[in-house]
This record gives sequence, structure tokens and C-alpha cells, in this order.
Amino acid sequence: MRVAVTALLLAVAVGVVATEDDDFFADPFAVSGETGDEAADGGRANDWESLFGDPDMIDDVDEDSMADAPQDDLLRREGVRWGGRIGGSLVADWNWDTVWTSDFDPREPTSDSFSPRLDAGLFFDARPDARFRVFGRFGFALTTDGQIDLAGLDLDDLLGGIPGFEDVDIDDLLQPADDPTGTAPGLELAIRELFVDYAWQDRLFFRYGKHTIRWGTGYFFSPADVLNLTAVDAEDPTADREGPLSLRTVYPFGVGNTAYLYLITNSGAGIADVAVAPRIEFASGSGEYSIAVYYQRSLAPRLIGLASMSVRDVDLFAEGVLLWGSDRVFVRRVTDQPAALETYRVDDRLFALATAGARYMKSFENDLSLLIAAQYFHNGEGYARDEGLLTAASALLFAPTTDPALSFADLSNFGRHYAAATASLSNLLIDRLSLTAFALVNLTDLSGIASPTISYRFFDRFSLSLSSRFTFGPEDGEFTNPAALFTGGPAKPTFGLSLSLGLPGGSF
Repeated sequence: MRVAVTALLLAVAVGVVATEDDDFFADPFAVSGETGDEAADGGRANDWESLFGDPDMIDDVDEDSMADAPQDDLLRREGVRWGGRIGGSLVADWNWDTVWTSDFDPREPTSDSFSPRLDAGLFFDARPDARFRVFGRFGFALTTDGQIDLAGLDLDDLLGGIPGFEDVDIDDLLQPADDPTGTAPGLELAIRELFVDYAWQDRLFFRYGKHTIRWGTGYFFSPADVLNLTAVDAEDPTADREGPLSLRTVYPFGVGNTAYLYLITNSGAGIADVAVAPRIEFASGSGEYSIAVYYQRSLAPRLIGLASMSVRDVDLFAEGVLLWGSDRVFVRRVTDQPAALETYRVDDRLFALATAGARYMKSFENDLSLLIAAQYFHNGEGYARDEGLLTAASALLFAPTTDPALSFADLSNFGRHYAAATASLSNLLIDRLSLTAFALVNLTDLSGIASPTISYRFFDRFSLSLSSRFTFGPEDGEFTNPAALFTGGPAKPTFGLSLSLGLPGGSF
């Protein structure tokens, strides 16, 4: 019954999308409410970030490719190209919150879990005309919660349009049975990208739709990137990120110079709420330099500078951002009551954020490959060291009378200075053996994360990896034990182990 219902819902959803596509191709710049809703709902965190992390999955839709040679990116192709990837794994996790105390017992982890995972991605690329292109990218995943999420579609509304299902509650229909072997898997569907490209006389190049925007140059941190709906994850910097609904115009000029203009909006927003982001990029020698502006009337305006260059085998990159005011809600101690906190906003002060880093990649004759990356981030919106401030601020998250109210985003990147680094060796000693080490440190409170990983590929499409994750720092440190900060428990350093068996998968 469950499988039949899932198939029925998928069929209805595909029918809805197909109907919309007929109108969409009739006018590639027509905006529908459904299209706008994709961007409005895109900020939620989910597991889709890892679906397209494999660089072999598809030809990368590079943001700058049209700038380098725009006419080469829009070539006529007969038919529609389809492709994708699929991958699965079995992951076991163990976590200890008492690792540095006398209560630590390796046989009794604080928590443990076992998660079977199966993810798939699908893309299509249609180029019916040398100046016109349509591209879409979708993700699918089997989940362990037994629920079905079809890209945010209201399943009750879908069922209500089917004769005989008008009074059926989707939650009751999909309630998993009491099965001692576990919960029946659920399904999630996400639209990662869906856009059209159009070239006018090889002078102006337009892209309209939902797509990831390559805006910043940073690897672990990117304060310049305010356009995408999800920020860079320092622990997984190459993960796919979700982009907004936007209209991009590209104008190449001179030799290696390009002007961009982005117009970004969400469903239900008025014309005055459209975000405007112009950018000019210049090439000089082995480097590229950009200056950009971001304006949206509800957010702090930004002046942005970007730079990237290569010196032999080392890639250097930097970002600088000036904000007038801040989008964050801040906390401070009440003057005559040091134990009490109050929240406030800052709208009339200049903030400066900057980051710089380097990346080194080298392949050797014996197939050994090395990657080293490091980056520093100065967070002008962060706090100087104030013992206990983060702990007290975390308690305000659940205070309903706080005005303005705090959010989790207001407490992230709490410090003033950060650093991150990673090193990876592939095909070390024996073929298919890889070692990776990662570290992230809040230099203000000296809390951080360290994570070494060893992995081995076998039978061509299998892999086995073992990773550990250490946290360290003071009890009120940002990375020491974030969960304990918000629950009020003792924030002691943590230790975790993860064993993952990668099952056969790949691109198709």
C-alpha cells in the first residue's frame, strides 16, 4: 500500500511539473508562483548538500564559464542530454560527551546510531538552439523517518484532487507500521537547479531561474557570498549549495573583463524587495579581481572586493566586505546588572569582514596526490572574548519576551577570528588508500574541531572509511560542545567515531 501511494504521488507530481513545463517553454521568462516558492523554501537545511559533491557526476555548471567564452557554452545539441549519479552507504556513529572526564568509558558511548543511506541525482541539458539552453538538476534520497517530501509540495492538496482521496490525511496514510525491523524508508525530492540561458548577439548573456551562484573566492569561509541560500560549511566546503531564483545578465568587455548584474527575488516579495547585485571582474596576469555591491532594502548594504591568483602551484584567494549596519541581532550585558543580557541591533555603523587563504595541489609520478588548504577569517561582526557571554546568549534563544529576538544564525561565528586548514594524501603507500586531516579553530575563545579520516577503495566501487571528530576548548567555547550550550548541560569536549561502508554507485 505504501509503495503504491508513493508511486501515485510521484506520478501526480510529475504530471504537475510536466503541465508547468509546457507553459514554461512557451515563455522562458514567465514567472509562476510555484517557481518563486522554490527559492522561498530553499533556506532549510537538509541532506541534499551531499548529492552532487562528486565532481565526476556532471559537467560542472561553472558560474564563470559564460564569462570566459560565453558563446562556447551555448551550442546547439540534438535531443536532450540526461545523466546523473547514484550512491549509497552504511554509516555507524558513536559519540562520547565525557571523553576528558573520569566518567569516560569507551564501551558506553553517550549516543550511537546506524544509518543506511541512498542518494541519487538526475540532470537534463537541452540546447535546441545555439543561443538557447535549458538545464535542470534534481536530487532524490531515501530517508529513515518514513516521511515523503516532494520538493515542498503539499501532499494533502495533491491527494485532494484525486477521486476517492478527498478526505484522506496524508500523515495517517503514511504512518509507518509497528515493525521491529525498523521504519519503512521515506522519500525526499529536491530541485537543485532549473534555469534557462539565452545569448543575444554574442554580446549579452542571460540566465534566469534557480541556480547556484559562484560569488565568493573563499574555501572554508566566504563572507562575500550573501546571494546563495545556504552558507559554506567549513567542515564540508565542497558540498553543493542551494541558490536563489535570479536573473543574471553577463556583459564581457575588453580582454578578460566581465560585468555581471544579478536581480534576486522570492515568492510574495514586491518589486521594491528585489535584491540588486552588480559585479565587475577584471583579469590581470594570473589573477582575477572583482568589485561588487549588494543591496536589498531589508538588509545591510555591502561593498565587496574579491581576488584570486596563482603563484606556481599555489592558489591564493581573498575577500573583503564592508557593511553599513548589520543583519545580526547582538547581545550585551546590562550596565548595572552584569549577569543580565539585552539584545539590540546596529544600523548606523561600519563593519569590516575579511578572509584570505591558500590552496596547494600536487600530483606526483607514483600517483600520490597532495592537497593542502588553509584560510583565516576576520569576523568584524563577532565578539571579543567575554567569558560566559555565549552561554548566557544561548539561553536567550528560548526567551519569548526578548525583543529583538535572537536566532541560531545570530550566535554562529560568534568570535572575532577564525582559522581552518585541511591536508589530504591520496594513494599513500598502497593504491587507493587516502588520509585526510581537518581542523577548525575559533581563535577568540580557542575552541575548535579536529577530524582525521582514513579511507580505502576496493572492488573498484566499494570504499571503507573510518573518521574521528574531536572537539576542544573552554566550557563556554563555540565548538567545545554546541549541543550542551543550548540545553544547559555541562559543555565538555566531545569525541566521535564514524565507520562508513560506501556501496557501489557512480555516474551514468
